[in-house]
Amino acid sequence: MVMKGKEMKRYSILLCLACVIGLVSSAVAQAPQSKAYPFQLSLVSPVAILSDSSSVNGLRINLIYGANENMTGVDLGLVNQVNKDQKGLQFGVINLVGGNVTGEQLGGINFVAGNVSGGTISFINLVGGNVSGVEAGLINLTSGNLSGYDYSLLNMVGGNVAGLEVGLINLAGGTVAGGQVGAINVASGAVDAQFSLVNVGLADACWQTGLINWADKLDGAQWIGINVANEVKGLQLGVINYTVKLDGLQIGVINIAWGKDSIWKVLPIVNANW
Repeated sequence: MVMKGKEMKRYSILLCLACVIGLVSSAVAQAPQSKAYPFQLSLVSPVAILSDSSSVNGLRINLIYGANENMTGVDLGLVNQVNKDQKGLQFGVINLVGGNVTGEQLGGINFVAGNVSGGTISFINLVGGNVSGVEAGLINLTSGNLSGYDYSLLNMVGGNVAGLEVGLINLAGGTVAGGQVGAINVASGAVDAQFSLVNVGLADACWQTGLINWADKLDGAQWIGINVANEVKGLQLGVINYTVKLDGLQIGVINIAWGKDSIWKVLPIVNANW
């Protein structure tokens, strides 16, 4: 097969670039090794100025794919991999960090095995540790705790939330000291506030506003639609209100306090028990 002029020129440029990177890499390998270098240029790792085991403190440019031990500064490329910690700004289509991130990640897919302190913004954010700051994307998955804000269509936090989840579906595996705002909110632990079409508090809930509100124990208020709680200490205001143990007030079309020590367990308009 005979290559055309433009194709020959393109391949010649890539070949020259690979040769330059190889020559500089050979020179660096022969020089005394230091903890970090101020500049790194990678074509496709290990075709790079520095070896994968080197660290960068400054600027790294990954034309296609680059990998290094630690990165401090500005990291640019298509696929950026840091085996340990990333500090500063990371911008790429795919960002992969094996340790912690301190700073900002901007990309199509961000994966962090450790903790994030700062912000991670992309279509998909995957964090294996805790997040302290902001996550924004189409899907945010955090295995640890969130201290800050989640903005996405799907927000999943495996631990506790100290802040706010805003999305179509918000899931918290622990407590929520703050709020959840979306179409479906679920909190496994105690939750301060939930605003959505469907709110579920598997433990204690303080404030729920939605078409369907469910809580194991309510110490506060449930508003608007169908309100269900095993125990209520406060107010249920909706079309249908149900609880087993009522210590407070129900206002709605149908009010049910099934554990009430009275024959008036089901009442229209108002039901009360103290």
